[in-house]
Amino acid sequence: MKTVKFLVLGIVLIMAFSSFSSTEINSKRHHVSENNSIALVNTDAVLGVWEYTMTNVDAPYEKGVFFITKKGDFYDVAVKLTTGMLTGQDVLVKGNGINFNVNFEGLKRVSFVLVVEDDKIMGESYSAIGNSEIFGVRQLPEQ
Repeated sequence: MKTVKFLVLGIVLIMAFSSFSSTEINSKRHHVSENNSIALVNTDAVLGVWEYTMTNVDAPYEKGVFFITKKGDFYDVAVKLTTGMLTGQDVLVKGNGINFNVNFEGLKRVSFVLVVEDDKIMGESYSAIGNSEIFGVRQLPEQ
């Protein structure tokens, strides 16, 4: 009798977990139908891997990659450069825009103000030595 109750409880928990996971995943995406094909689109526009270029900066900073992720209600930004990885601070996301700061070479603080449109990210960075324009594209998984 204990085995049957345990088995039934296990099945109920599995069904509840499956339902919750599916609901959570679907609440963050919506379906788009185009030419009889269905695709899942992430409604959190800033999330992703972004390969970018910057103007008016030294060579090690001209090109890089932004990794923008979300854990719970908080966003994380990592910046990959030829010289290593840097961590974004004070990350603020509103709609399709993201602002964050990064400390370069110790105490040199740079502020980023970026906007996402489709699979493009653009904006500016601001620092004590001047401003830079930024343009990037989302890196999509190979199909």
